[in-house]
Amino acid sequence: MALVLIADDSAVARVSVARRVRAAGIEVVEEESAAGASAVDASGLACALLDIELGDGDGTEVAERLRERRETLPIAFFSSTRAPEILARAAAFGPVFAKPDQLDQAVDWIRKSAV
Repeated sequence: MALVLIADDSAVARVSVARRVRAAGIEVVEEESAAGASAVDASGLACALLDIELGDGDGTEVAERLRERRETLPIAFFSSTRAPEILARAAAFGPVFAKPDQLDQAVDWIRKSAV
């Protein structure tokens, strides 16, 4: 079974995504912090969906740490951030989905990436 990391400091957003992903038969690791997400073993992940602004750090820094351990890990962001420079930094890793409007697209991306 595929394993997906979902990291978001908003419990509502994290649980919403995780519930829908689990309903598709995909296993989920939920993290609410940059520290927790950075500590996840990237080698076992099918993909990662990260918030850009985590309570204790920056999701793009988490993406850097995960990619240091696994260069080909598919990474996307699900965030309410609208600052162009921050969005550009995140987009260098993969797609950026607007929270909460693009929840369906984010879940679809996970389903496709976890195959």
